Amino acid sequence: MIQLRMIKQWAIFVAFLFGIFANALSANEQGVSQALVVYDSSLYDLNNLGSVSSEVASLVSDLKEKHGFELTLQSYSDEDLSLFVADEPRYDHLILLPSSKKAIGNKKGFNQHQLVEFINREGNIFVVGNDETVLPDDVRTFLNEMGIYPAPKGFKYVDHFNSAKGIPQLTDENIANKKVLGQFNGGKHAYKGTGALISNNENIFPIVRSSKTGFTTDEVEGTISQEKTWTFGQQGFLAVGFQGLNNARLTWVGSESLINDDLLKWTFQERNVLKLQFVQHYKNENPEYVDNKLYRIKDQVIYTIGVSEFANDKWIPYEIKGEDDTLQLAFKMLDPYQRVNLQPLGPGSSKEDGDLTEDTYIYYANFTIPDQHGIFTFELDYKRSGLSYIVDKRVVTVRHLANDEYKRSWDIPNSWLYVASAALVVLGWFLFVVNFLYVGNTDATKKNV
Repeated sequence: MIQLRMIKQWAIFVAFLFGIFANALSANEQGVSQALVVYDSSLYDLNNLGSVSSEVASLVSDLKEKHGFELTLQSYSDEDLSLFVADEPRYDHLILLPSSKKAIGNKKGFNQHQLVEFINREGNIFVVGNDETVLPDDVRTFLNEMGIYPAPKGFKYVDHFNSAKGIPQLTDENIANKKVLGQFNGGKHAYKGTGALISNNENIFPIVRSSKTGFTTDEVEGTISQEKTWTFGQQGFLAVGFQGLNNARLTWVGSESLINDDLLKWTFQERNVLKLQFVQHYKNENPEYVDNKLYRIKDQVIYTIGVSEFANDKWIPYEIKGEDDTLQLAFKMLDPYQRVNLQPLGPGSSKEDGDLTEDTYIYYANFTIPDQHGIFTFELDYKRSGLSYIVDKRVVTVRHLANDEYKRSWDIPNSWLYVASAALVVLGWFLFVVNFLYVGNTDATKKNV
């Protein structure tokens, strides 16, 4: 009986797992992204959006309607809260709202290590904070590990020089990354929230920066001291972005008022996503042979790529308009021997089925392979804050000249002096011999006579 009961329990468990996998597979086949919203049920009743702030209500409704996500709502205290099942991510995106408690119900299934692994598995996370609540310890530790250090509970952002009725006013000048957040509605934004410090992690970048006169403190009316402030001046940040080398994205905002459709689209990779449609390289004199594996020193080479940007649910040509965003190619063997900027050629089509729809922008570089044989790499490493990273490496062999490929002496201008010298020596010797044999003997014969 005991064995039969255990068999039944295992059968139920396997059926449960199969159901989860079947649902996930069905959703993926339909192209529906899975999103999890984690909240504190004592602060938010997400089943009744009329009872929460307009920003949070708009967030939840937009995730379903505008973004088309299949949404799951769970509380931090839920015992079944987890990000993975059978070591596979259950969701594509994660939204973390503020909490009144530092603890999490299912510490084993939802902790800082699971959050880091979620990023490593190309998941995207949107974190919301404010000055009156906290984030669970595991979420805060995860943010610290990424390099984001939000202020503790009770620390609020203050700016006495740029405020209206005691509420700090942000302008478009506070936006540090225009690629992610273009502008505030009306050019101004009333901000009631907290700030954060960031590390020197090269994958972190500020989105909204504090003004020079702004600071984060828990003592609004009293005297400002070092112990009472968390950020001061432009060292404080009100919204921060992170993008991993695998292009997984993380956004932290210090107030619900900064929940913005542009930020959500960026976080969930619905905008500012670049794609390398094709890469080609070939000899200048033999364009029909593409992607050669063997080149010769001093060959003239053409390198072309097609880059697309995802916008409005389709791929469009990605045209570079600023010098800071220039694409660059490195031809390297340990160190770069050539580093050249790619020049724009124009929009084109990446499709091979005859479809001429312009979905990519073509860039090219024309350069001479250095006079050094060995194993070289065509390396394209394009990393700009706010844009998904493009990395492509193509390894080729560069050989030296064959014996019959060297220039002959008369083809080398510097050798003409030596060739002429040799010719003059031969000519001089010939004249000397003629003079010795004939001119000298004629004189001797005349004397004998």
